[in-house]
Amino acid sequence: MLETFEPFKPGQALRSPHVQTILGSRGRGFWVRRRAADLLSRSERLLLSTDDGVQLEAWLSRQPETAPAVILIHGWLGHADSSYVLSAAAELFRHGFSVVRLNLRDHGDTAHLNEEMFHSARTAEVVDAVRRIRSLLNVPIGVAGFSLGGNFALRIARDTRFPTLAICPAIDPTATMDSIDGGSPIYRLFFLLKWQRSLQRKETAFPQRYDFSAAKKLRTVSALTDLFVREHTDFPDTASYLDAYTLTGSVLADTEATVLYAEDDPVIPAEGFERLPTGISRVATRHGGHCAFIQDPRTPTWADACVVRFFEDRLRQQRI
Repeated sequence: MLETFEPFKPGQALRSPHVQTILGSRGRGFWVRRRAADLLSRSERLLLSTDDGVQLEAWLSRQPETAPAVILIHGWLGHADSSYVLSAAAELFRHGFSVVRLNLRDHGDTAHLNEEMFHSARTAEVVDAVRRIRSLLNVPIGVAGFSLGGNFALRIARDTRFPTLAICPAIDPTATMDSIDGGSPIYRLFFLLKWQRSLQRKETAFPQRYDFSAAKKLRTVSALTDLFVREHTDFPDTASYLDAYTLTGSVLADTEATVLYAEDDPVIPAEGFERLPTGISRVATRHGGHCAFIQDPRTPTWADACVVRFFEDRLRQQRI
């Protein structure tokens, strides 16, 4: 299906991809939380246990029992209360959807829930959690993900066939890692420091198991990835690990979903999206940065409106 969203046309002051990305991540939290006040006041914590005994946390803001629901998945080192997640959640909730904000393993305040560490190839536990949410609510379900969460969302679409929208998804992890390390040092330091803080929380939760003193000395995402794969996964090398969640080529050959991305994204190289199969609809904008698409920091983003429009079209007419 070809999407027909309104074009994204930011003002001149908001056309820089770096302004978009930094403002989207750090510069509009006050206004987002004010818009999300009703959603947050009606949020209940869910603790989801998967078939493998993994525990994942989610936050449910429930509408009347027949309303369709959208599951939102944050990006790498983000969480259920990240600004871009809350912004989309608030707009969906305002339009009558139930909203579930899922935390991936070790994200948010969940490092203590599972002794084994998060890595980006842990598909089964996230798919299982989504299916449990679907069974719990028993309403039409859609999934939207941002960045690495968009990568997970596309894998969920492949395995469940739920309507799915991926926003700036990391479909080629090698290219993304190279972009972070080789681009502006702002992004390399941002992700590196957030990852090191996340590892420290894991070490604090399980001091008898983990010692990340060596990881704290590294200065690139690629070097830290190499150490992480070698010491904390079963993959034989970094290339095998990255390949396990690379989505270009034929991986999504029989999957239907929509991908929304910006051609000026400073984190996710746009050329990778050209290698997606024809079942994945692509919506590209000239501007927007990484998971931002901001027209005014005080109001919902263009992407928020796209999320609402997408699930209005896909879920309102569904029946269980």
